[in-house]
Amino acid sequence: MAARRSSPLLLVLAVCLLAAGVLPSVFVPPARGSSGLAASAAAAGAAVAAVVPQAAEARLPDEFVAFAPIVDVLPILPIFFLLLAFLWQASVGFR
Repeated sequence: MAARRSSPLLLVLAVCLLAAGVLPSVFVPPARGSSGLAASAAAAGAAVAAVVPQAAEARLPDEFVAFAPIVDVLPILPIFFLLLAFLWQASVGFR
């Protein structure tokens, strides 16, 4: 009898259950006695930081400030590699 392959859905469910068990221990719990007002202020601050990412950016050390334009472009490079892969496949006829 042939071996039965497990469903990808079962694998995804196992990963989600494992993540649900591990993730709570990763984060720092809130301080004891924090009021609801402080918690809502922290949530509002996190929402503002998500909308305005410039507020959360770190400065480069003074020795590397000259390389700031290069550092600004680095996050875009994976997109160029993805586009290069499509260009390559288009050139060979998507074989």
